[in-house]
Amino acid sequence: MREKECLFCKIIDKELASKIVHEDEKTLGFLDIFPISRGHTIVIPKNHYSTIEDIPNDVLSDVFSTVKKIAAILHKKLRIEGYNILQNNFPASGQIIKHFHVHIIPRSDNDNKLKIDIPRNQATEKELNDVLGAI
Repeated sequence: MREKECLFCKIIDKELASKIVHEDEKTLGFLDIFPISRGHTIVIPKNHYSTIEDIPNDVLSDVFSTVKKIAAILHKKLRIEGYNILQNNFPASGQIIKHFHVHIIPRSDNDNKLKIDIPRNQATEKELNDVLGAI
């Protein structure tokens, strides 16, 4: 199951070159060509799914099993101090390529990369109840 114009499907089919760090029957891990940091790796399912809402649970499990395996290798071999696991869905979140993928982003203390400002204003009881009621 591939999408003809999908960049990641082309990587899977070896139509586009990539630096593969892991490949098995269901998943592929390769180095990001626009890395946030040294060792930044992308893990994808070999079948095309656009978002986390589309991917079957068993395939999602396979992808995250590969993410775990690669993250441990990056941690040990590159001697990084930590890593982020990032997965975007839909353009508003930053998803550019519409093929489900997970980023493993190596980190070091005080690297000032991938900063997320977490609000320090606590939600009110009403705000939380409104969201709870909506879902």
